[in-house]
Amino acid sequence: MNSSKTAANLLVILLTMTSGCADAISFLALGQVLTAAMTGNTVFLGLSIVHANGLKPLGYVVALSGFILGVAFGAIIVRKKRNVTGLNPIVTVALSVELAAFVLFGLLISFVNSPDQLLLVIILSFGMGVQGVVARRIGVNGVPTTVITSTTTGLIESLVWNIYTRNAKMVNKNLKSPSAPYSSIFIWVADIVIYGVGAAICGAFELKWNLQAIWLPAAIIFAVVLSSVYFQLQVQQKNRLKSENTISG
Repeated sequence: MNSSKTAANLLVILLTMTSGCADAISFLALGQVLTAAMTGNTVFLGLSIVHANGLKPLGYVVALSGFILGVAFGAIIVRKKRNVTGLNPIVTVALSVELAAFVLFGLLISFVNSPDQLLLVIILSFGMGVQGVVARRIGVNGVPTTVITSTTTGLIESLVWNIYTRNAKMVNKNLKSPSAPYSSIFIWVADIVIYGVGAAICGAFELKWNLQAIWLPAAIIFAVVLSSVYFQLQVQQKNRLKSENTISG
């Protein structure tokens, strides 16, 4: 696995951890609303319409709206590089917007007395929407970072197919049947696990420090932004050296 692929895999796993953090914080402290997993919000919204367990629809509508706004804003940022995948300056810009949303959230809870809960929900879900666009541009197959449903589906599907392929090849060694590489399977497993780890850690932080737990996912996103910049500088340096060697040769 080359360095660019390794870096992309690591960064999307870290971004998935921030999703677990965001969902844990918003669910525990912002009215049982999810800010990354929009599937769950849609279910809760449907239940709230029939007043199940006292759920109120407004929070879920706000979360869905914030996520949609984030996706739209992210799409505007990457519009000129929509067909380019991998780590690039546009991805870094979008990640910086997500980081700004998390920092704004942190500043509001730190310096504003009783900030509006729905405002916090829309800021956090906005950041997650931007992240969803970033994940698509980084281009790690089967890892959308904001949900793990599709990742779990791809994982189990690929495991079943790999087992079938291995057994079929035992019968016919010349059989050529597609199977998922184990490197991808490892990434999918890690992604599913890290989502839960992020939720658990931020859930524990939220119980102790309430909404100040937001600074953990903010720090993770900051590290991802710095890593993205560093990797791009390394690639530019390698390309420059390669160009110089070609000219001198």
